[in-house]
Amino acid sequence: MKSTELLSALDELDRDGIWALDTHRLALLFPDEGEYLNISLARHARAGLITRLARGVYVNPRARSMPAEPLLAASSFLRPFDFAWLSLESVLSEAGWVSQMAMRYTMMTTGRSGTLNSPYGVIEFTHSSCARGMEGIYFDSRRGCYVAKPERARSDLRNVGRNLDLVEPLEVD
Repeated sequence: MKSTELLSALDELDRDGIWALDTHRLALLFPDEGEYLNISLARHARAGLITRLARGVYVNPRARSMPAEPLLAASSFLRPFDFAWLSLESVLSEAGWVSQMAMRYTMMTTGRSGTLNSPYGVIEFTHSSCARGMEGIYFDSRRGCYVAKPERARSDLRNVGRNLDLVEPLEVD
């Protein structure tokens, strides 16, 4: 694919609010690429026309529709078959319940645990069975992801066996 074709397709998708794509959608957009799609995407990523977020996930860096926190909003692309929500130290730090600032996004997921280093920061997924369902979790449209309330984040922290010593409200049940 030529760079002009890619930019034209990305601009059109951006007008529809689409700023992140996976290789399956890109393959539909550029069917003539066939087995050379990944080679073309790597070339365009090196040129800065498209940003590789993770294996098989790309971001349009020029997109006007990109959310304020693209790494969080892309969590559904990163874990398409799992439920994930922002929790643990990230939420507790924002709420002022932990004095340190979180240096990475910490998310709970029904999928496997893992860490992803990306151009937009670091995101850490921690496995949870999500046995309590959606209790204490809400969708934050500004971020484009689910977020735990501080009480749920503290409970998640306890359930995964992380250190609770730095949590300010010391009435840990």
